[in-house]
Amino acid sequence: MGIFGIPYLSNGSTKKNTLPKPKKNTDQNFKNLSWSEIKNEFSLGKNFFHFNTASIGPSPNIVLEKIFEAMRLFAYLGTSKHNRVELTRTKIGKFLNADNELIAITRNSTEGMNIVANSLCLKKGDEVILSKDEHIGGAAPWLALSKEMGIKIKLVELDYSGNKNIEIIENSISRKTKVVCISHVTCTTGMILPVKAIVELCKRRNIISCIDGAQAVGMIPVDVKSINPDFYITCGHKWLFGPKGSGVLVMNRAFLTKNRPHFVGAYSDSKFDLGTKTIEYLNIASREEYGTRNIPHIIGLGTAVDFISDLGIERIAKRGRELSIRFTKGISNISGIEIFTPKNQEYSCSLVTFKIKTKDNLQISRDLITKNGIRVRFIYENDIRGLRASFAIFNNEEEVDLLIAAIKDAAII
Repeated sequence: MGIFGIPYLSNGSTKKNTLPKPKKNTDQNFKNLSWSEIKNEFSLGKNFFHFNTASIGPSPNIVLEKIFEAMRLFAYLGTSKHNRVELTRTKIGKFLNADNELIAITRNSTEGMNIVANSLCLKKGDEVILSKDEHIGGAAPWLALSKEMGIKIKLVELDYSGNKNIEIIENSISRKTKVVCISHVTCTTGMILPVKAIVELCKRRNIISCIDGAQAVGMIPVDVKSINPDFYITCGHKWLFGPKGSGVLVMNRAFLTKNRPHFVGAYSDSKFDLGTKTIEYLNIASREEYGTRNIPHIIGLGTAVDFISDLGIERIAKRGRELSIRFTKGISNISGIEIFTPKNQEYSCSLVTFKIKTKDNLQISRDLITKNGIRVRFIYENDIRGLRASFAIFNNEEEVDLLIAAIKDAAII
């Protein structure tokens, strides 16, 4: 018997080769489950407390089972089943309120950002505005263009209260500005930025808008048609709880007709003939999904979207906010604590970033995992040198209180 229970057959064997059935029915209804029941849908260890979904979101069992089921099936059939991509694309389109033909399924946010940066045909001297709070995956493609082609990067310092950010961005625009690339929710402090207003500003000034939604999708409601950016980018492995190596890029319709794809291969073309040296590109975003892909992972991404949709994104956002408020209140009276996340609920969500001002917060992050089984993330970006705690649907009040107690102990040692 082979892996996953699929029988091996030697030459000449008369044993019937049948596809094994899944061990259990993974099609479940989650919307009526309590938070404790939802927690049981994840395989996190009982003595491990994960407050780092903003980096890596563990997948619920239903996502894992769907991936394994697809892997077993495709191995049995000897096919990649590329057509299964379209079902996931439809699920993503409904979830984000985006047209299917504008959606490319990528490997992560960084790949999406590279596709955008390298497809815009920017020239030396063109200016791209970024905030100092961008993640390396969102910033590196633009920095590479600056190094290789001479585009200009203008960095803006965001207002951590959340109140003045649209003014800050507007005041940073010059006649050379071609792109504004900004996070929907910052990875540093969990601040929600007014992305719809930023996009509207860009349209008035004839500037390309690119929104990094890696920290937003799956945590708060996102309506891409309402925001209406030129590009909206996200990943599947954080708040969506999807497989690692999955992402989404929503593209502008005009861009698709005017610009070339960054990557090309099978499935990029509307016409291909090597004999006549002919290749013509599709005018839909899926042209970026070149070649053979990991279709089981894409199916897993679709299942993750189903999981979030069934639970309800509004309910998820409310739960994360409740836990983050509980945590913020719990650490507010600890001596030496500085909180970077906005107090205004309009600009805050399920992330809280803070630091113990007199301590080595990098060492504290290491001690929390080794001594307490608590995982948070050290924030080095923009020289914050603090700690970020993420509050997801598998966290509960008892775990939040445990984290508060651990931070209090770290502050007084």
